[in-house]
Formats: sequence, C-alpha cells, structure tokens
Amino acid sequence: MSDYHLKIKALARAFAGCLAIWGVATAASAAELTGVRFGITSPTQTRIVLDSNGLLDYSLDADAAGSGRLIVSLSNVELAPDLAASGRGRGHAAGYAVSVTGARAAVITVDLKKSAKIAQILPLAPSAANARHRLVIDLASAPLSELTASLPPRKFDSITDVIASVSKPEDTAQAAGSVTSPTASPAASIEPPTRKPVVEPATRPVGQEEKKPVIVVDAGHGGSDPGAAGSNGSKESDLTLKAALALADALRETGRYDVVLTRSSDIRLAHEERSRIAREANAGLFISLHADAIADRKVRGGSVYTLSDEGTARSAREARESGDYILFDLDVAQAGPEVSGILYTLAQRRTSNESDKFAELLIDGLAGVTPLLNNTHRRGNFKVLLAPDVPAVLLELAFVSNARDEANLNSPAWRRKTMTAAATAIDAYFQQKGIVRQANNAAGGSPR
Repeated sequence: MSDYHLKIKALARAFAGCLAIWGVATAASAAELTGVRFGITSPTQTRIVLDSNGLLDYSLDADAAGSGRLIVSLSNVELAPDLAASGRGRGHAAGYAVSVTGARAAVITVDLKKSAKIAQILPLAPSAANARHRLVIDLASAPLSELTASLPPRKFDSITDVIASVSKPEDTAQAAGSVTSPTASPAASIEPPTRKPVVEPATRPVGQEEKKPVIVVDAGHGGSDPGAAGSNGSKESDLTLKAALALADALRETGRYDVVLTRSSDIRLAHEERSRIAREANAGLFISLHADAIADRKVRGGSVYTLSDEGTARSAREARESGDYILFDLDVAQAGPEVSGILYTLAQRRTSNESDKFAELLIDGLAGVTPLLNNTHRRGNFKVLLAPDVPAVLLELAFVSNARDEANLNSPAWRRKTMTAAATAIDAYFQQKGIVRQANNAAGGSPR
C-alpha cells in the first residue's frame, strides 16, 4: 500500500474525539463460543467451523509462520465453560488454540500444516437443522504467499480502530486543515496499516527492500469497443494499447515501479473492471490513455482530465446505494453510516487533490514534447476515474481525427518520446512524496 493510502488514517484521527461523543460504537450482547470444528470437504479444501449461540464479531489475520497461521480475533464474546483450550485439526489445519485476550475478547490461532488461502467466509444463522450460529471459513490449497492476500477487508467497530499507529499532534492539525483547504499541505507520513505492527526507522538501511509504488496503466476501449476512428483507418483501441505498452516499458526500465496493465491485448473491459483492477492492486496512481476525436479535423493536441465535482458526487451516490464503503482495504461501513460517509468524503477529497497534483506535473512534462490543447487540465464525469482511493487521470493523447495527430499516434518514435515524458512526470510525482528515491535504492536502479 502506498504512502498516499495512509493519509486517510490521519484524517480519521481528527474525528476520533467527536465519535466518542456521537457514540458510534455500541456494546452488543456477548455471544458464547461453544465449539471449534474442522472438516475435509475435498482433497484440496478444509472447512473450519466456529459454533456459537449468537452472531460472532470477528476479524481475520494471518502470518507466514511455518506453513501459515490463521488468526481469528473475537470481540463481544464469552467462552463456553466446556470449550477446549486447544485441539487437533484436520486437512490443512494442524491444530488450534484459544486464548482470552481481554474482557469479552479472545483469539483463535489455527496452525496450518499445508499452505492454503481463504476460499470463502460464511456466517450462517440458525436453521431447522442446526440451532447454532456458525462462522464457516473454507481453506483451499495455495502457495503460502496467497494466505495474507486472501484476507478480507478489515472491519472495525469505532473510528479509533482505523488508527493502527499514533501520529504526532502536528500530523492531526495538518490533516484537519486539509479537510477545509484543498491547498493545505498533505498530512505527514504515519505508520502503514500493515497486518502486523511495524516500526519504521527514520532512515532505512541501504539495501533494505522497499515496496515499489504500483502504477496501473489503462489502455482505453478494446475488443468490440474500438473507440474513435482516424481518417486513415486507425482504431483508438489499437493506438491506446500501443501507448500503454510503451509507458509500461518506460516505467519498468526505471526499476522503481510495479506496473499493472488493465489489458495487454485487444479485449473489452467494463469501466468498473478497470477501476477494480486499480483498487485491488493498491495502486498509487492510475492513468487511462485515450485518443480524442471531433468533427473539426483541424483541432489537435492532448489534454488531461481529472474527476469533476459531478463525478465525485456520482461516486459517493453509488457507494451509498451499493453499500460499498471499502477504502484503502478498510471496510469503513463498519463504523456506521455517519462516519463512513465522512471518511468517504475525506478520501475523495484527498484523492482529488492528489489527482490534480499529478495532472499538473503530467502537463508540465508533456509541454514541448507533444502538442497540447489550451486549458489542458480539464474535468469530466468519467466512470474510469470514480475510485475514491486511487489518484487517477485520463490522458487524451491526441486527436485521431487530425491527420498529423493520427500520424503521431502511429509513430513508435513519438510514442516512445511522449510516454517517456509521462514516466518522468510520474517520477516527479513520487519524488515529491519521497517514495521514488527509496524504491530506487532498493532496486539498485539509477535515476533517469
């Protein structure tokens, strides 16, 4: 997860005191955990069942000890007097242990003897056949690396649970200031919400691995949606794919980024799928490439779009209607409707500010390299830009309806020059955030 993704944590901290007054979290009647069972559903799948007399309030974690370890944290829970403190497992599970961690809190640790991932989680209500509540966790054979990747988004009961580490008072002041002023300085970096608490040193030792920023490059259109057509028969979908591949090459050559392409062939993707790819990759930046067209064939030049206010409102409306309030791998809906709406708005505002910053750097980088329209930075209600937690721009490379622009779009030399300029702008964006230099040291690369 990028340093940018952590900023919302500082913003959330600014509201922690208010939430105590609002009483967002309410105590629930404790459920009683009555049993821990295992079953083998197939040669490659194991089922874990937690029995209780009420709905379990749980969260899942994992680590890579041995063949893997699954950790189920329970709150608002009591342990049945006859519940075994430990026991043997079956299938992928070697065994389990139950420990009390506080008042109405317990942890179940399941040690694995064969590596696996979480295939599904099913909270089951009582039925005619079974009077108990059951929390079912299905495991499936997979490499050890997939265990933590398969964890569900984190849940929390109150906003303070979002804060995994303590930021300095000045961090909170900066964060609160950014809510009211779009030009306020970004909140200072705070500890990432890693699954296990990690204290980062002020200066990393040389050679220590640093996670690279993820850049998602989206080639617009594709498949049955070719997009705009040029006077010489060029298809926008082909031109954007060639440009996306060129940008990916330029970024990979630096050794500073992990690059994800939404498509690498002529296939059609829904706008929502493109956005989903970026969010699931924890992208630090999303750039969608397009080629414009207009009836006036004399018009030429590129432009950069960020999300309009209308698009921002649309994103919030869709989140409310769908109940999808997952931000930066956190399910903020668990904090209640008032708080989730606040956090969603804060995330959108922060993302919008970051998108605007990159848009300006991109325009500066492209100026003098390729023709640009007047008022180059524009705003639009584009579906592909709706993610509330990924800075994103849509780059209209040129007008395929203009003969000279079409020739440029088909030129490998122009693509290489223009996409190298875009990669340099991406460097500038992450250098401002103090990320590129660290990643470069880890990769052993050199500045462009």
